[in-house]
Amino acid sequence: MDNASQMLSTPGEYMRALRRDYGGYLISTGLLAMGNLALLPVITGYLTPAEIGLYSLVEAGTNLGVTLSLLGLKFAYLYHHAHTEAAERPHLLGTVVAISSASALLTGSLLGLLFGSHSLMALFDSTALPMPWLLPLLMLCGSWQTMLHTQRRAERRVALAGCIAVLQLAVWLAASSYLVIALDAGLPGLFGGQIIGQCAACLLAFLVRPMPRFAFDPTRIRALVRYGVPLMLGLLLRYSLDSMARFMLAAWAGIALAGDYLIAMRVATLFEGLLALPFFTAWGGLVHHALKQPRAGEILSRVSDAALAASTLLVLLSLCLQPWLFEWLARDARPDLAALFGMILLSKAIFVVKSPLGGGLLRTGRTGWSVHNNLLALAVFLPLAWPMITYGGATGGAAAIVIATLIALLRQAAESQQHCRQQPHRAAILAALIGLALPFAMAAGLPAQPGAWAGLIVAGIILLRLRGHHTATNPL
Repeated sequence: MDNASQMLSTPGEYMRALRRDYGGYLISTGLLAMGNLALLPVITGYLTPAEIGLYSLVEAGTNLGVTLSLLGLKFAYLYHHAHTEAAERPHLLGTVVAISSASALLTGSLLGLLFGSHSLMALFDSTALPMPWLLPLLMLCGSWQTMLHTQRRAERRVALAGCIAVLQLAVWLAASSYLVIALDAGLPGLFGGQIIGQCAACLLAFLVRPMPRFAFDPTRIRALVRYGVPLMLGLLLRYSLDSMARFMLAAWAGIALAGDYLIAMRVATLFEGLLALPFFTAWGGLVHHALKQPRAGEILSRVSDAALAASTLLVLLSLCLQPWLFEWLARDARPDLAALFGMILLSKAIFVVKSPLGGGLLRTGRTGWSVHNNLLALAVFLPLAWPMITYGGATGGAAAIVIATLIALLRQAAESQQHCRQQPHRAAILAALIGLALPFAMAAGLPAQPGAWAGLIVAGIILLRLRGHHTATNPL
């Protein structure tokens, strides 16, 4: 499969490969994302508002913990896999699994101490987490699953990734539902079910693929960490905006608002499962090969157009369907959360388009730009957070994240142009501006449903020009 990636050369060939891989990963990574969505009725039906708020805080902490414990090694593995001989790749995998496992246990233990502390959690209007010792196990199993999945991404083994994802999802949902509903295990039941699902996925991965070979190679370790840690710090800063918003909401506006944020975030998982995660997974396996091509700028431009168009249409369609999505998935239409839902969707869409628009920076082989860019987002978010949360509640906090990440996106795209010049189509940019403006208009009082349907129709008409342009220039 790696040789197949190297045989691609034209923008059309890369777009076809991206579509094929995206379709395959829609069944694997996208399906796994739906697990959080499928569990939402269990969460809203069997947990109290206070427990949902605590779960929101724990989820925010574990998201940061997973990012920290992986040390950016999934990105480093993809880069080094593309530049390593086949015979050495099992040793490469063994190295990243060993490093991430040790880091995961340490990070999980610290999280267990934090959420298990009654005095610390009281600062956020919450009680301590029962059975906090589950968090180190959650981090460890999650690190194994992530690195093994990264191996499948690098090798473009889409079908295998899909089979493992189906097994993990089935075990995860069955175990979590049984523990929470039948045994009344509450939050520990949710974490226990997730751990069981991760263990099932890892077991199947080890059965069908050769075991990683563990070897202590200081030179390789330094190279992996040097490449991965800056990207990890950048992602940590990026995810810290969401995590900080949840803790700030709990501290300044009450634990119930943090629960509302969790509910809107979980319904927005539909966006991640249908677009963001499959796209990242597919593009991550192709981008380093695409950047080696003479027509790299054209390839990235095409991918950026596709990301802008798909993100815009899915954001607008999700806003059109918001009452029905919430009624179906959260047992309550919650029209009061429509603007918050739109802001969360926007932050996820910005993250999608940021990848191809900033892809030229990967050409340098350095990754420090990720930290600088996300520090800018954090610097913009912090002064906005208190006034926007105080006066706008959860919607205000999410809007502060959107503003901060948008500014960081524009800066990263400008820097990327210096290394790989892109020319995104004006139709894609114009449609994206419509999608960007709508949630802010809703927060200001625009009727949600009429505005969303009007925006979807206008953006769709505009994007027909983009489709016609790409069809004309690439008839095959």
